[in-house]
Amino acid sequence: MAKPFLTDESKAALSAAVHAVESCSSAELVVAVRPRSGSYLHADLTAGIVAGLAALAVLLYSRWEFGLLWFLVDPAVVGALAGLGAARSTAVRRALTRHKARRQRVETAARSTFVERRIHGTAGRTGILLYVSILEREAVVVIDVGVEALAATDTWRKAVGEIEETVRSGADGTALAERIRALATLLSSALVRDAADVDELSNEVC
Repeated sequence: MAKPFLTDESKAALSAAVHAVESCSSAELVVAVRPRSGSYLHADLTAGIVAGLAALAVLLYSRWEFGLLWFLVDPAVVGALAGLGAARSTAVRRALTRHKARRQRVETAARSTFVERRIHGTAGRTGILLYVSILEREAVVVIDVGVEALAATDTWRKAVGEIEETVRSGADGTALAERIRALATLLSSALVRDAADVDELSNEVC
């Protein structure tokens, strides 16, 4: 069984990583973790319909004879059970949804969270949101205007790419915390911390 993404240990590691980044730069980093970033009813319905049709095919082409009532009840029951099973399985929902669609859901939710958490409202406009969605196994980094120059560099793109790959691999929050710490070096040189800098946003995982 896969280790949960968020545990007390991983929450502490992520908060410590955020503190490490902010202690050496003027960046304001927020880590947000969500179980999913959209509705996946279509995946549940797809699983139910396919299972129901499969049950009907068995009834139709089996060498055994079945009463007419079975043709009405069995596909419906099997389909309902399959749909409920899909609703409880992140793997099934992920498998029945195109990667592009999953990514779009996460990107939309990340931008919404950036505004809702007022990460765009820091004094130096140096807010950074790392948004992680567990069902989709996707991570999105949203930045404010003060970080745009750094975000245009290859080193930043590489660092963000490593964060995304860590999440896609199914690693837990502790592994992600190590990737976040790697941002400290990049941010410390691009966003120099002033002695008067104040921690404007919470370091806790939201």
